Amino acid sequence: PKEILLSRQIQIRRGTAAEHENFTGAIGEITMDTTNKTLRVHDGETAGGTALAKSSQLPPASADYVIETQLPTAQNNYTWYRKYKSGWVEMGGHIKSKPSGEEMVITFPVPFSDDSYFATKTIEYYESATNWSSYCGAAIYNKTRYGMNFRLKGATSWYACGV
Repeated sequence: PKEILLSRQIQIRRGTAAEHENFTGAIGEITMDTTNKTLRVHDGETAGGTALAKSSQLPPASADYVIETQLPTAQNNYTWYRKYKSGWVEMGGHIKSKPSGEEMVITFPVPFSDDSYFATKTIEYYESATNWSSYCGAAIYNKTRYGMNFRLKGATSWYACGV
């Protein structure tokens, strides 16, 4: 005997991209953007909702991209970092002026897998009322996967990258 398949048609709200920009959907509502042929998810507050990406807009599986970040703030001692899907990490920070020659101990916001990362510091110094100069210093020591040390000379920024 031949089976009869029962199905139901579901139709969701739809409109053009311009119509969506003036529409605030209910929390959890899904609508169709007929101009861009995408779905939008609504939170009850955001006009237009959030457009979902088409598969053609997604990065290839082999692409590396940022999966975690931190912006510099007073609470995190002015450090920042970007962690990538591949495990690559880049980070840095700014140290406000302290007495020249003072030892600085940097604790990384994200540890590296070992101590083979690249690290540098930039030292800014005041030459005259209108002229600041900077140079990179290589006097970094006591490198561990968790941090590094160096001596200060004026306001300093540091940068490190690796796995």
